[in-house]
Amino acid sequence: MSEAQELDQIPYPDEAFNTWGASTLGVDPLEASFTSLPYQPVRPHVPFYRFVAYPDILDLRKAGYEIDRFIPLFDALEDVRYREAVSLSQLVRASDPMLPWNPRRAREIELEVRSQLHEHGLGDLPTLLRRFLGKAFPGDTVSYLSVVLVNVFFWAALAELAEDLAWKSPNLSWKAEYLRFPLRSLGILRG
Repeated sequence: MSEAQELDQIPYPDEAFNTWGASTLGVDPLEASFTSLPYQPVRPHVPFYRFVAYPDILDLRKAGYEIDRFIPLFDALEDVRYREAVSLSQLVRASDPMLPWNPRRAREIELEVRSQLHEHGLGDLPTLLRRFLGKAFPGDTVSYLSVVLVNVFFWAALAELAEDLAWKSPNLSWKAEYLRFPLRSLGILRG
C-alpha cells in the first residue's frame, strides 16, 4: 500500500471535516474546493453556529446547556427573509404605546431576565448567546437590519433560558412569551 493510500485511510481528527460537505459524499474536500458552482453538495452552506469558538461551547456546557438546544432558533435566523427583517425592524423601531408589544418594555424585561439568570448562577449565558448570534453577520454584512435581527433573536434566546427557570420564578414564563412575541407574530418561531 502506498503512502498516499495510507493517508486516505486515516480520518481527519476534526469531526466537522469528516461529517460536512464533500467528505460526506466521498469527494476529496481539496478537490471540491475548486468547484465553481456555489451551494452544491460538495460545497454546501455551513451555518454560522458551526464557527463558534470551542471554549465558548465549553462555557455553555459548564452552565448546563448544549449548543443543540439553540440550533432551531439559530436555523430560524438563517432562514429569515428580507421582508421579515424589514417587518421586524418596523416593529422594533415603533414607539406607539398602543401596540401589544413595545421594544422599550422588551429591553426592561431583558434586564429583569438577566438579573434572574445571574441570581441562579447563569449570568454568563446571555453574553455567550449574543456572541454566538454575532457570528451570523460577520464583517461587512452588519447593517441596521442585522442589528435588529440579532437583538430580536437574542431576546428569543433569553426566552429559552427564562422558560427553563420558570419553575423557580413563575413570572419568567410570561416574560419569555413577551420576549418571543416579535418572532411569533411573523410566524418565524412556531410552538
